[in-house]
Amino acid sequence: MKTSVRAVPVSLMLLGIIVLCPRTAGAQNAAPPPKAGNFEIGLFGGESYGLDRYRPMGGGNVAYGVSRALYPFAEASYLPGILRDQSIPTGSTAASSRQFSINMTDFHVGIHVRYPRPESRVIPYAVGGLGLIRGSEGTATYYNCAPNGVCDTITGSAPSSVNFAVNFGAGLRFYFNERFAVRMEFKGFKPTSAPAPLDPALFFRFAIGPVFQFR
Repeated sequence: MKTSVRAVPVSLMLLGIIVLCPRTAGAQNAAPPPKAGNFEIGLFGGESYGLDRYRPMGGGNVAYGVSRALYPFAEASYLPGILRDQSIPTGSTAASSRQFSINMTDFHVGIHVRYPRPESRVIPYAVGGLGLIRGSEGTATYYNCAPNGVCDTITGSAPSSVNFAVNFGAGLRFYFNERFAVRMEFKGFKPTSAPAPLDPALFFRFAIGPVFQFR
């Protein structure tokens, strides 16, 4: 079985988290849990699901604690090389779809729902948001093959666009102390529309990065 090229960098990041993650401590040694009034700045990098090869992505966000559990946030990220599909009617065409490699820029607002535990430095959370995704112009090449084996090379294009999208996911925050943490997050994005000929399909993002907490 072949190992996915995409899996290598993700595996290295997960290994780093396991090695560096602070161990669960007793209540007297644990980092103070998040509290109302905390202000956070986070940076992250990672990759997007469905790539033909590994491409780094990155971004940042700011969040404010209105309570220990609820953190509204704003986030921006750049996701290069997202593969977007176009369905092709069946017939003489051998392929049923074609893919465009689209560079995406995302901006959204949302909320973290965190589950702090005083005895642990690991805080799980759920996340949801909504915002805009800008897709760059893209091109794709496919082959229209006749029964006699003769194939025509056809190039299609997709225009740049800005589309509304919702997102959802979950993650973990690993606190080293009350000011510094590392987060690991998996999130799905669902555009509500897409320019012809693209389909508004769901795509995913894995990200990891440092979090700086101020108060």
